[in-house]
Amino acid sequence: MRAALVAMTVLVAGAVTGTAVAVAAPTPPVPSADALTSQLQRVLNTSTPDAERAAGLQGGQSAVPTANNIAGQLDRYKSMFSWRVQNPELHGEQLDAQLAVTVPIMGTKTHNIFWVNDGGTWKLSNASACVIATQVAGTDCTV
Repeated sequence: MRAALVAMTVLVAGAVTGTAVAVAAPTPPVPSADALTSQLQRVLNTSTPDAERAAGLQGGQSAVPTANNIAGQLDRYKSMFSWRVQNPELHGEQLDAQLAVTVPIMGTKTHNIFWVNDGGTWKLSNASACVIATQVAGTDCTV
């Protein structure tokens, strides 16, 4: 009974002072590996408007230069390798996956990457953009 009274007092005090309790955005559904591959392709497509690309990046507009660096290298060597996202798994507010990069004759190497839930939308994390830039594309990460 006492706990209920305290809870009511807190609620009334919040209503009187105009303070609100923050509610976390709902976790969006886990996309398929193909959907994540498509999202990553859009982010790395320099023909797509920057605003649309930024919407898929945790760093937003400030991460677009890193995406451009990656895209430049991947476009230069696209005939020599292929890549795809695989094994997406939800861990709290983070969606873990691997970027599998295949080079004929040399095989496939995977890189751990992840997306973050930003307002109910999965966005490629800044850390993952840097993994792709430095470990896959061999270019600079600016986020």
